[in-house]
Amino acid sequence: MELRKFIKQLRRYQQGTTNETEKAIIEAWYDSYGAESEKQALSTEERAHVRNAMQTNIHQSIHTSARPLWPKYRIAASVLLLCALSLLIYFVLRPAAPTQETFTTLRTLNGEIRKLTLPDSSVIWLNAQSRMRIPSNFDKNIRLVYLDEGEAFFEVKHNSHKPFRVITSPLQVQVLGTSFNINAYHGLPHVKVTVVTGKVGVSKGAKVLSFLTPGHEITYLTAQGIFELKEADASQSQSWKDGDTYVNRVKFEELSLVFKNLYGLTLKADNQHVHDYLFSLRIKHGMPASEALKLINAIHNAHFRKEGTNVIIY
Repeated sequence: MELRKFIKQLRRYQQGTTNETEKAIIEAWYDSYGAESEKQALSTEERAHVRNAMQTNIHQSIHTSARPLWPKYRIAASVLLLCALSLLIYFVLRPAAPTQETFTTLRTLNGEIRKLTLPDSSVIWLNAQSRMRIPSNFDKNIRLVYLDEGEAFFEVKHNSHKPFRVITSPLQVQVLGTSFNINAYHGLPHVKVTVVTGKVGVSKGAKVLSFLTPGHEITYLTAQGIFELKEADASQSQSWKDGDTYVNRVKFEELSLVFKNLYGLTLKADNQHVHDYLFSLRIKHGMPASEALKLINAIHNAHFRKEGTNVIIY
């Protein structure tokens, strides 16, 4: 539509002298700013405020003055008017900034195991050196928690209307009601999910990797982006929460991580042979670090020496 003709229609609309067709055109132009969902978010009073502001600006801009402007200046003024009205409508109709989600963060220290009960009566145990976040809207539509670091055992209260989801890098675990263990320490090259009861869905992004049943475990190798499924001793996977820690044919890096979580001491291999050893043992609750070191060294007839918080195996 020609701009000057449209300005005349705006003047008649402000004076209330438009016919039904012209009125529909003007109001359709007005309604074209902002998504329908945003318009519905405005109250009747807010919409009236925007309309009145438009009419006031139109009246002030097209009112006949004592010194009429040259045609080209009137057109320029009309363009500026339309831009100003568009900005006005944008700032009134734009959606409010989303409120920032708040979390309750839980952490554990070396040798510390922590038990917590969620609002839905589900129970979580956090192993040493772990961190978990629980959103403030945890029990709204979906029961969601974030295991940012470490290991946790979950006993999830069944609720068919609200799935329970655990987000941990790089996997997502979803259940309705079951018990399972997640080992997701950053110092390890993998993430493990072991099911004790019920059924657990494990996915990577939008891709479902597997549905696990009791006594089964998925190991996701983070760097390679691949996974393997196997049977597992479900009782050993959760024994740490009762104070007994099992390792079964683990590499030196994983043994070192377990030892540091329990005692705050760092194991280091003095040579490649020690680094390549595999270790299987049980560290009982309350066992002194010196006794645990004797067990570790007895496996491969090795020796150790302490250097501050480091323990050198040779």
